[in-house]
Amino acid sequence: MKWWGWYLAGVAFLLLAVGNPIPAGAASAPVEVLPQVHYTFGEQILFQAQFTPPDKVTKAVVFYRPAWQQAKTFFGEMTLEPDGSAFYAHNLQEDPFPAFITLYYWFRLTLTDGTTYTSPSFTLVLTDTRFHWQSMAAPPFHVFWYRGDAGFARQIADAATAGLAQAQALWDAPTPESVAIYAYADPQALQSALGLESWAAGHASPRLGALYVALPPGPQQAAEIRRLVPHELAHFLLYHLAGDVGYHNLPVWLNEGLASVTELSPNPDYAAALEHAAQTGDWLPLSDLCAYFPNDASGALLAYAESASFTQYLLRRYGRATVHTLVLTYAQGVGCQEGVVQVLGEPLPLLMHDWQRSISPRSPLTDALSHLWPWLLLLGMVGASLLAGAWLGRKNQA
Repeated sequence: MKWWGWYLAGVAFLLLAVGNPIPAGAASAPVEVLPQVHYTFGEQILFQAQFTPPDKVTKAVVFYRPAWQQAKTFFGEMTLEPDGSAFYAHNLQEDPFPAFITLYYWFRLTLTDGTTYTSPSFTLVLTDTRFHWQSMAAPPFHVFWYRGDAGFARQIADAATAGLAQAQALWDAPTPESVAIYAYADPQALQSALGLESWAAGHASPRLGALYVALPPGPQQAAEIRRLVPHELAHFLLYHLAGDVGYHNLPVWLNEGLASVTELSPNPDYAAALEHAAQTGDWLPLSDLCAYFPNDASGALLAYAESASFTQYLLRRYGRATVHTLVLTYAQGVGCQEGVVQVLGEPLPLLMHDWQRSISPRSPLTDALSHLWPWLLLLGMVGASLLAGAWLGRKNQA
């Protein structure tokens, strides 16, 4: 079943079937386990179960973990009642989980004869129950939203489709099997759902098969759809191209640069940031943007602007096949500085210098003078010497 299929199954489980026990285990199991889960967004997950026969269980522990690789497993001893019912509450305010994750959970029981029994595992989708989500399928995309009409969802699906085509044309991105896109009506709701920084307006969770974007209503919404959706989709595609470990080894300037060039409506502030840096010389060295971007707003803006422009320069100069190879090279664990030398044949500082010259074109006269200035200087020195000699000659004659 595709990811969004699991989402819908989880919603049905939460909204329609959370009060109906799910039989666990085969008939030969020593204890029948009937689980129930009550989930309150941002507050708690209440695990409940009914064990039959009730007098055969002396201890019950519930285990649970998010459905991604190497995730931490949580556990807690359940309060066990004489009738065989048991419960345990996970406090989401103390140990929060992001919304929309799939949670696996199971029970380990200690029986009266001293043996233990581990139940089969069950699944729970932690949906953002604060909103009533609508959905629209546009394979391989599935859009979920709660404010706006079907036209709004169609714009998101169209931007994702065009963004995928853009990514494949520019840097040979892979074709995803399924991508869920969740559109929030304001950044604060998105940030609280996923535990993001206060400035975040989008997030990609490739391991969850989903993108999350904040698209407030207003005159800028259409442009933001065409910017944010392809940008986050690019991160999703890069993850599937490079793999989990390889993705985290990509230089940040390349990761964000490819995401930025995939945008259908680029950020208009980038050009102004680059022009200011060119006039003042206050550039951020690309070698400083390998592992992270600045935290301050102006520094972050320049970092994104440089990354987008430099990546576009690499695509123009070397082509998508070479940039595709660069991504795969970094995915193999090659260092930030070593990767460009290995694939492009030049060190990063020299590439940065060439890129800066390409975005700050000089007039033909200025370019010619830059090549002739040593000869002009020599000519000036010779001329000065001749004039000095002539002056001394006249002085001696006098």
